[in-house]
Amino acid sequence: MKTYDIVVIGFGPVGQMMSIQLGQAGHSVAAFEAHETLYGLSRAGHMDDEIVRTLQKIGIDEEFKSDAVAWEMYDMRTKAFDGELLLRLDWSQVGPHGHRGHWIFYQNYLELAMNRAATETGNVDVTMATKAVSFEQDDEGVTVTLENRKTGERSQVRARYLVAADGANSTIREALGIESWVGNCDYEQLVVDCKEKHKLHFEFDNGQFADPARPGCLFQLGAQHHRWEWTLLPGEKPEDFTEERVWELLSPWVGPEDVEILRRPVYRFREVVAEHWQDRRVFLVGDAAHVLWPFAGEGMCNGIRDASALTWRMDLVLRGQASPQILDSYTADRKPVFTAWMNLSREIGLPCVITDPGIAEMRDQGMKVALADPSLAPPLPQIPGPKAFVRPGDPTAGTVGYQGLVEVDGQIGLFDDLVGTGWVLLSADAAAVDSLSENQRDFADRIGIVTAYIGAPGSGAPVIDVDGTYTSWLSELGASTVLVRPDFWLFGSVSSAGEAGLLLDSLADGFAGRFPAPARVPQPDAQPAAV
Repeated sequence: MKTYDIVVIGFGPVGQMMSIQLGQAGHSVAAFEAHETLYGLSRAGHMDDEIVRTLQKIGIDEEFKSDAVAWEMYDMRTKAFDGELLLRLDWSQVGPHGHRGHWIFYQNYLELAMNRAATETGNVDVTMATKAVSFEQDDEGVTVTLENRKTGERSQVRARYLVAADGANSTIREALGIESWVGNCDYEQLVVDCKEKHKLHFEFDNGQFADPARPGCLFQLGAQHHRWEWTLLPGEKPEDFTEERVWELLSPWVGPEDVEILRRPVYRFREVVAEHWQDRRVFLVGDAAHVLWPFAGEGMCNGIRDASALTWRMDLVLRGQASPQILDSYTADRKPVFTAWMNLSREIGLPCVITDPGIAEMRDQGMKVALADPSLAPPLPQIPGPKAFVRPGDPTAGTVGYQGLVEVDGQIGLFDDLVGTGWVLLSADAAAVDSLSENQRDFADRIGIVTAYIGAPGSGAPVIDVDGTYTSWLSELGASTVLVRPDFWLFGSVSSAGEAGLLLDSLADGFAGRFPAPARVPQPDAQPAAV
């Protein structure tokens, strides 16, 4: 029986991200995928700057951008053609993570890049056409029984931990008997992905057309693909949408001479949240743990956040640098953040799927008022940062760890590329590192904490804040020194350089399991399913 540090079930983008980050950290990973090949098509189509920064961390951000398109404007109109503008969001700015805030892409290119990154680690074994049929866990690890779907042959592997990245119908979650909260599942949407046969451009090509006669949307999927979506009307069924019917819907934009239809599924919107995402040595990530409506474009993004939050914890435990108790904070860290994204996706989506003309008219009037005076727009749910493994009592903990342009030894680039990633102790004061005790320095070296003294041009600091990102960020925090987690969230900050050691002492307490045990996160409250 082969043994590994981690077994990952499912090798879509979330399972790939788990495998890559753990493999790059030096741990042995076995990933198993039930399908014979990578998906090859596109489910996800949007990525924010936080996730692009995660691709940067594993070394594939430039490859991703070679086909992805930076999203300029997000519009919502009353109709696809000659419709009145109801909403316009300017998405052309660089986000806090150092990349453009929103990207649209074709998933197959992302999966191919991630597959190469996993293979190149030298620590990840990927086996396709193989499903997990059962598993048993004990105090030392998990034994997984697998079946080759082509030959029926069964085998077993052993690992310290098992990660279920096996999708919304997760067999691992079902075997654990984990109950799920089910929210709004009241709408169905036809999704049509097409590949260009020649270069296409539409005057309105990235946004929603909220026409009650047939609500829908149109998006680019990277440089060569497009996606149309239409909400099914009352009384319609998925089987009504034959290829002939789909061409009829596409006909105002394109015909068979313009595009090839790659897929045309009908999806039912779902909101599902597993009660807990850990059972001793088994963890749920991605759709195995949660599902949301598609309107914020954050389904895959949240799965990748799960992977990042779990991998740094597992890395520390596997290296013997932290108590296994830190794994217990995974669900408490991620679940409230996901729930906020779920609520936001619903709030964005509900106005887009209205098919009642009277209700649509009221919506239009309200949105036009808000468009003219944004201060009158109703507030949207806010997305919190993680709070379960941060410095206790620190008001800055759980906020975003920024990335900007820096200069190091005459070279200009993004901080993570030139200075490093992982745990980062960053200070605007040279005295921060000097103030650390010998024990604190030893702890930082043992964990592999990156230390950086950053200053304005002309300051003589080894890391130069080229665009002022760090000066502005630290000023807003009222901090001289920050400690950033490997998943780019702030563990905590201090106002004076002499207090830098307090951050490391608190982190050492957390690693030793001396933080309070995280409370069980309650399931979401019921939310209205209609406007």
